Parts: sequence; C-alpha cells; structure tokens
Amino acid sequence: DGGFRRQPSGARGGAGAEQGGAGLEGFDFSDFGGLGDIFSSIFGRSGRREGAPAEAMETVVEIPFRVAALGGKVPVRLPMNETCRTCSGSGAAVGATVETCPECHGRGSVTFGQGGFAVSRPCPKCRGRGKAASAPCGACGGVGETRAEREVLITVPPATESGAKVLLRGQGQSPRPGEAPGDIVVTFQVQADRFFRREGLDVVCEVPINLAQAALGTRLRVRTLEGKKVVLKVPAGTQPGRKFRIKGMGLSKGGRTGDQLVQIQVQVPEKLAPEQEELLKKFAESAGMVF
Repeated sequence: DGGFRRQPSGARGGAGAEQGGAGLEGFDFSDFGGLGDIFSSIFGRSGRREGAPAEAMETVVEIPFRVAALGGKVPVRLPMNETCRTCSGSGAAVGATVETCPECHGRGSVTFGQGGFAVSRPCPKCRGRGKAASAPCGACGGVGETRAEREVLITVPPATESGAKVLLRGQGQSPRPGEAPGDIVVTFQVQADRFFRREGLDVVCEVPINLAQAALGTRLRVRTLEGKKVVLKVPAGTQPGRKFRIKGMGLSKGGRTGDQLVQIQVQVPEKLAPEQEELLKKFAESAGMVF
C-alpha cells in the first residue's frame, strides 16, 4: 500500500504535552466544522509552526506469513516528496531572482478577517516560505519539491501479528528543504498462508491421509515453518481431526517458543470400483458396522 496518512510526531495529550493555553493544546477543533478553522487560527494551530517537529507518515505494508512468523527484512517502495534537484528547493527557475514575497512581506502567512476574527493562513504565493521567485522552476512548478519513490528496508520482528507497528525514525520526508525529516509509522498486515495458520505462538497445519493410513497407522514427512521435514508417526486407529504436537517448531517471542500442531484430515474415496465396494461391504459386515 503506497498511501500515506500523516500524524503529529508527538502524541497528543501525552506526558510531554504542554498544559498551557487554558487546556487547549490537546483540543480537537475539527468538531466545530467550519468554525474549527477559525478557532485553530486564533489559538495557533493553523498549519505547522516554525521549528515544530515534522509530521510522521503512516503506511500499511503486507508481509508474507513466514516472514511475519520468523522475522526478516522486507524492501518496500514508498512515495515521497523530495527536494527538487533542479532548484535545490528554492522553487526558482535558473537565473530567476528570489526576493521577499510581496504578498505576505516575508512572514510566510497572510491574515484576513472572518466574522470578526483575524484568521491566519499560509501564504498562497510563496507557500509559507516568505520568499518568492520571479519565475518558477520548470521541474517542480515552483513548489520546491518533486514526487519520487524511495526504497526502504523494513525489519520485521519475529512473531509479528497483523496490526503491529514499527517506527522508522528519521526516514520520512522533510517538511521544508534543510529541515530534519520526520518518521514513518509502518503497520503490518500479515498475508494468509496456504498451509499454516497461527494460534498464539503455535502454528497449525492440516495433513491429509487415506483410510488405510488412518486405520493401520503410517509415517508422514511433515514440513515445518523453517522448511525442514520432520517424520511424524501416526498410530493405527487415528481419528479425523486428531492433532499431533511437534515440540519447539512454533514461533519464538519473549524467551518462549511455541509448537507445531499437525491436524489429521482423513480423506474418504469419492468413488469405488465394484470389487472395492464389495470388499468394503464384507469388511463392514464382519466388523458389525451399519451401512
């Protein structure tokens, strides 16, 4: 998933949140609809404050079941805004002059009246930079940034579950050229596996056997999560759904290791030849089975 959501890098209302401003630091003005924009401007929450930390970016990454279980590294290509290489982030064309923005007079924001309130917004001409070019850069359109994809190598801890998050510090994008980049918050989504499923730290798999194997007993070679083959002894008279435990072949986390549970599925022939059917009837009669 290449889509991003942004969130403030500091947790709202956390232990480090300031308590000034009549308790309005952690208040969400969006509940007031259009008035929320006015209140946000009055109380200094319109846009990003100068010197404030960059916003964190959020994305969801799908990972294979085996990588989630055992851990590993996953390369992911993520869309990013990068500083324009042509203008180095100034937004100015080659040979153009960069001067104080005539619209905001270098402040980076403009103020206008709205219902008796003074509302401040980022300057539309200089995009909050406080400086404007006589001619915009042709590569970025004067924005100072271009859209690109960056490959990030993400480390997946062992026994990772869907919904687990990791924080990649300083690997996000910079809010402005020359400023420190923000973080990336990655949420994992574990893909289903055709053979294994997870129950806590245990992994469960289903193995089919035929009627003769179930009745007479057999030996099976069962694949483990790590790709090894383990010989499993199935005793005579094994019933459908019975589970056998292979110790220590599950997931490891916090100093504990789970097991692999092998669930037996007995396959019944869908069609019998006439002589096979006759033999089965004789067996059923000799065993006192009703059919």
